[in-house]
Amino acid sequence: MNLTNIRGVKELLNKYNTVTKKSFGQNFLISPSIPVKIAAASLNATTTETEANNEAGVIEIGAGVGTLSQELCKLYKKVVAVELDRTLEPILNEVFENTHNFKVIFADILKTDIKSLTESEFNGYKQINICANLPYYITTPTITYLLESGVKFNTITVMIQKEVASRLCAEAGSEDYGSITLFVNYYGEIKKLFNVPPSNFYPPPKVTSSVIQILPYERPRATPEDEKLMFKVIRAAFEQRRKTLVNALASAFGDIDKSRIAGIVEEITGNANIRGEMLNLEKFAAISNIISRENQNKL
Repeated sequence: MNLTNIRGVKELLNKYNTVTKKSFGQNFLISPSIPVKIAAASLNATTTETEANNEAGVIEIGAGVGTLSQELCKLYKKVVAVELDRTLEPILNEVFENTHNFKVIFADILKTDIKSLTESEFNGYKQINICANLPYYITTPTITYLLESGVKFNTITVMIQKEVASRLCAEAGSEDYGSITLFVNYYGEIKKLFNVPPSNFYPPPKVTSSVIQILPYERPRATPEDEKLMFKVIRAAFEQRRKTLVNALASAFGDIDKSRIAGIVEEITGNANIRGEMLNLEKFAAISNIISRENQNKL
């Protein structure tokens, strides 16, 4: 079934008396080429198509009417879609009536035990990936949930709002660089693949989208002694971007003398007047490690 024809998609929705729902952030892909590119990109670059069919499974977040799902089914041994909108069930049943490697679970991805899902659906698979055209309103919570899940995904390839992609992929010192950038970089290497104009969707969103890919690390690239403390330091640094890092941390850690904070920052960065946006993840980890040790010495 051709799902890249806007007339065909409208007819399919009308056939089952359903409509796109703004509350679910539904913008269905109708481009012939973009779903192909996303599905292909979701595979590890070192994995051939034949190997993928034999060994790889993918969880798709939000199947919609199945445009991207169809392309994933061509490349993966098994596709499991987690879809929130149950009114799409008859559409997906029709579209995938003769597709043996597609399964849909109607649930909220943020309320789904992703670890149990992967264990039950992909036991024995050598590669498990995530692929999605993510609704904009759940982008950050979904990425956060996936990275913190403890599941060793091979790739996470998602289409999100271009502005959010810029923040996730930002370099230290840039305007877009922030705490979410560092959070994602803690868990994996992230890269922007390509942009997708609004004309590729029905209905067209008001903004341009971008496809990004996260390649999760076997182990986080930084080694904080206290992970929660490191992220507290990072959040403090960016909550008041105009402040120097010393002043920002002094506000967040009132139990530590400001002169001592200045000493820590200068020890790690060589500049007591530096702003947080100039630091990479490793330097934030180093600062938090000193604070952690000093807190322990007070006990």
